[in-house]
Amino acid sequence: MARIRRDAPEARVRGVLYERRPPKTLQQRIANWRKKMKRFAYWRYLAHRIGGIIERHIFALLDSVIRFIHAAPKWPNGKAGYGLDDLGESCQQIGAELLITRDIHSEEALAFVRSKNADLGLVFGTRILKPALYSIPKQGSINIHKHKVPDYRGGGAVGLWELLDDRKEIGVTVHRVEAKVDVGGVIRSTTIPIEPLDDLESLALKADVVGCDLIVAAIRDFAVGNVKETPQTGPGKTLRSPVAEDFLQMKKQLAGRRRSYGNPYRRPRWKLLAKSLLFVVPVTFRNWRHRRQADFPVMILYHHLVSDRPHRFGVGTSYFLRQVNYLLRHYRVVSLSQAVELIRKGPVKVPTVAITFDDGYAENFVSLRAVTEETGVPIGYFVATEHISTGNEFAHDGLFSEHGFAPNTWDQLQFLKHSGYEIGSHTRNHADCGSLDAEFLNLEIVGSRTDLEKNLGPTAHFSFPFGKPQNISPPAAEIACANYENVFSAYGGGNFHSVQQRIMKRGNFPFTVWELELQLQSVLRPGRTEEPYLKKP
Repeated sequence: MARIRRDAPEARVRGVLYERRPPKTLQQRIANWRKKMKRFAYWRYLAHRIGGIIERHIFALLDSVIRFIHAAPKWPNGKAGYGLDDLGESCQQIGAELLITRDIHSEEALAFVRSKNADLGLVFGTRILKPALYSIPKQGSINIHKHKVPDYRGGGAVGLWELLDDRKEIGVTVHRVEAKVDVGGVIRSTTIPIEPLDDLESLALKADVVGCDLIVAAIRDFAVGNVKETPQTGPGKTLRSPVAEDFLQMKKQLAGRRRSYGNPYRRPRWKLLAKSLLFVVPVTFRNWRHRRQADFPVMILYHHLVSDRPHRFGVGTSYFLRQVNYLLRHYRVVSLSQAVELIRKGPVKVPTVAITFDDGYAENFVSLRAVTEETGVPIGYFVATEHISTGNEFAHDGLFSEHGFAPNTWDQLQFLKHSGYEIGSHTRNHADCGSLDAEFLNLEIVGSRTDLEKNLGPTAHFSFPFGKPQNISPPAAEIACANYENVFSAYGGGNFHSVQQRIMKRGNFPFTVWELELQLQSVLRPGRTEEPYLKKP
């Protein structure tokens, strides 16, 4: 609904019909259990579930310990999750009516849909519907299907059948709803490549965001009378979602066949454990002092690329989601502008983090956006503008023989800005600003601002490529601070309201949650010595 409101101004959501099915009776549960207990696969699944419950309790206890060490509240970003009460509030905000029913085909439900006098129905995440319901809107109803049709109609996790069949891509389709499952004419469709390091979770995340793009585009097609409907042709097959115990075996089978990132740790785990034990007490006392003084450091992290292809800077889509969810549980996650305001004005009463991305890789348009739309985290996005204009790959990738990682386009950046990303400058050519050549520095630093103003509008943010002290010469610091409100480095450390900085600090985004936590608590590596010109003038 938020995407429709934001990106399809021609359309208005009139109402939401939500079916909350009654739970199974005890008799039905017992009958189902008797049937399942005859299968050995069910007992393995039951053991897996019990192990999962134990694991969740252990991690819940660990989360409580970490919150105490952080001196942080339980919900630093507000209570997690989105329930029916939240759905009701969302509907109220946009003037749509919500009806929650036990039977989506009841006369009450049908009357509700008729009363909306809608032009188009959108079917999303329901059981198979009857024509009496989906044919009520004047132009019928459409549905999102996250498999390619007609090859994979019916149910099953996103990417499941394609991975088992060793396909190279998955399909996402918006089609008309008809009596038979997933046979309606195609309104919008696209494919998503299956990358070497993709898994079911990463494919589902990407299909979600691409599916929303298609839904919004299809709704706009109907609104402006530009629908191009293509009948499905060729032989097809309809598949049923596997039961839980069979699905578990399929996931294990895929895990054995698929590549993984391997060991993502950059440091020996024994060293991480030693640092954790050594610093836990002093870090706890330090954080409680920060809480009393309302002066926690604002930590600004930088990443480069969310990708399911091997890349030295890349992090997998599903693993990045895990990192972000960890941050949301234990830190207040703010936008880059909010971070700057807290650094300059204070107070900072809660452990606080901002997330930024450098360079501007095209792959982020789907993979990064899949995580940000799932979680709602704000992103600062620094781009090298000449690469955006020419489409040339980044020179630093060529040094490591990593090819095929194109930059974003201006259209993609415009969409990201429209979606809430804060776009900032990262020079024109990802230049090393350790130079003393004023003409070169002006061309790169000021020129990139001109490029952004021309294509996207003004920006307040600039970050130095490479970003270590040796990559920021005194004249580069002067030029950047004279032309941008907010200037950022990349040599790590926290930003305190009580210790104002001329150039704000950013630190790299470690690849594991454990290393990420230790870095945010400033125990992974000692702080770098700063030259006076990098500090407050």
